Amino acid sequence: MRDETLLGLWDSGPYDYGVMETSWMAFLPDGRGWSAWATFGGEMDVGRFRWHCPEPAVLRLRYECHLAGDWANSDDDFRFDAITSRRPGGDVVTTTYAIGADETLISEGPITALHLGDHVNFCTTYGLRRRELKIEDDPAHDLVPWH
Repeated sequence: MRDETLLGLWDSGPYDYGVMETSWMAFLPDGRGWSAWATFGGEMDVGRFRWHCPEPAVLRLRYECHLAGDWANSDDDFRFDAITSRRPGGDVVTTTYAIGADETLISEGPITALHLGDHVNFCTTYGLRRRELKIEDDPAHDLVPWH
């Protein structure tokens, strides 16, 4: 089962006040997705996963691979400039979640928030950036296409 309210790109940005790193998560309708973390020093990690909801308000991520490297200076989003390591997945994260309205110090009005019961990429709270998403939005897609 998949909860369609999870679909889209979720970003820790509205909650990143005063920090030097950011995280985001993406959920595609076909059950693929990724979680990513980047520092403003130029490091980035991306984990690609398959996702589903084994029961209401429970999210399971089964990671297929992890990529690490340096991000490129891009006007639109974080993208890999170079991948310096790649390792297989196999790890599984199961967590509770809730989606609802929220406001933060740096948001411009109410946002839709994803609250996780456990950390994914050092965060438990993400704001919805956009619902429309495609596989090419994956930061590593140009260098390591999905199979």
